[in-house]
Amino acid sequence: MATDDTLQCQVEQLTCELKLSLQRCEQFEKAYDQLLFQFKQLQRSLFGRRSERYEDPDDPQRLLFESSEARDDASVEENEADNDKDQDDVVSIAAHKRHKKTKKPFAGHLPRKEVVIPVSEQDKTCACGCQKNLVDYERHERLNYIPPVYEVIVELREKVACPKGCAGQIVIAPKPKHILPKGKFTESVLAHLIASKLDDRQPFYHLEKQFETRAGFSFPRQTMARTVIDCATPLQPLINLLKDGVIGYDIGALDATSLQVLNEPGRPASRKSYAYCFRGGPPGKEAILYEYNASDHKDFVNDWFAGFTGTLHCDADPFFELLFEQTAVNPSHCNAHARRKFESIARAAQGDGLAKRAMQFYKKLYRVERKAKENQLSIKQRHNLRQEESRPIMTAFKCWLDEHYPQVLPKSPLGKAMNYCLKYWNGLCAFLSDGRLEIDNNLTEQEIKPFVMARKNFLFASSVNGAKALCLHFSLIRTAKLHGLAPYKYYVTLLKQIPHCQSVEDYEALLPWNIQLEKVGMAAAA
Repeated sequence: MATDDTLQCQVEQLTCELKLSLQRCEQFEKAYDQLLFQFKQLQRSLFGRRSERYEDPDDPQRLLFESSEARDDASVEENEADNDKDQDDVVSIAAHKRHKKTKKPFAGHLPRKEVVIPVSEQDKTCACGCQKNLVDYERHERLNYIPPVYEVIVELREKVACPKGCAGQIVIAPKPKHILPKGKFTESVLAHLIASKLDDRQPFYHLEKQFETRAGFSFPRQTMARTVIDCATPLQPLINLLKDGVIGYDIGALDATSLQVLNEPGRPASRKSYAYCFRGGPPGKEAILYEYNASDHKDFVNDWFAGFTGTLHCDADPFFELLFEQTAVNPSHCNAHARRKFESIARAAQGDGLAKRAMQFYKKLYRVERKAKENQLSIKQRHNLRQEESRPIMTAFKCWLDEHYPQVLPKSPLGKAMNYCLKYWNGLCAFLSDGRLEIDNNLTEQEIKPFVMARKNFLFASSVNGAKALCLHFSLIRTAKLHGLAPYKYYVTLLKQIPHCQSVEDYEALLPWNIQLEKVGMAAAA
């Protein structure tokens, strides 16, 4: 009897140990999967492509045998149904069209200078002895480059006096108004500095070296920085008018990126601050604004949008939470952010995983958006199209999330991706309610990208005033390019006209959609 009890105890002990071992194996397996996912993400960030276009890693050659429309229509259910198809089905491959390369003429707005190349005197005489007449020209165009010309403008203000020597009768011509009255540079030089640093992404130490080696004069980078900062204050009224347009319209967008400032009071140089990007304004008067902020980001965003009523495109950044506590402001959350969380998992997963199924929903949604764009639908037509096609997709996606979310670990990458969608579901569906809204916030991210690319070159701002000046000038440059204006020419006009502005109407006349300047092509302005 005692032996049976001992054996029973041993069996129970071994059973408990087996259960613990199985639990540990399960924990180790989950930890392994998580570490493997992190490792693959690190590999992708270091060596992989940054494109978010999704291609099934388990069937990479499928793209070779399907048209783009067929790829878009593919889904998990359709893949399963493909197994039941007859073996006699024929796969059709679209014919490749080879376009003949043609030489494109140079842009029509470029000035032309004709150079006549004459025939030699010997060839002007025919074999019969007659002089040949000019019948036509063989035309060939070559692009020419003229290096910039640096010159010194010597202002000579006339001084007149009475020939009889009357006291107090000497009159001096008034000094022309300049944006920097005591500056040593013309408006063209100032515009060149601003456009080169922010639009051409040339740091001041590059420009300093160019001036010294190519033009033969010294222009210290400290002087450049101080000059650009000093130009910002007179231009602030234009920024205020642009902001009023953004606040006055009922649809906007915002995003943020980091910006390091070295000499900031009360903060170490290693601590990063932020530059915010705001988009908005009525059709034809859209504006893109950047603004610097170091701390209290929730209050900053909330105060910036004081008086705004409507919907804002954004991501789920906690900086924006206080803003959406107001009933008058509604979020339209970015579906690209939600999709991005599944995309990285689906790319690393093996087999028919849940992340790949989620990607199929987003593929269908973006196919609807592409259809609206290609057909150039109006706002009302796009709204109706979304009601017919996008809303059922979102409804099915929500049911799918509710069904599968309890089956995944909440702290796993897939669990976090699903939880993100469920937590911000109302904001992710906001684009269905208004045809003016976008499905994501990619347009704002596209405006953040030029700032980030410029920041990779100048790296940081030395002072708070420098950071604010960078944001101000970047706002005017990107808004000008949005409306088809060349930044350099726009800035030359601004800097010349700003000293003469005395009323709100004078400043409004200098806004990008009011100013009378020759517009460049949109391809050149992008």
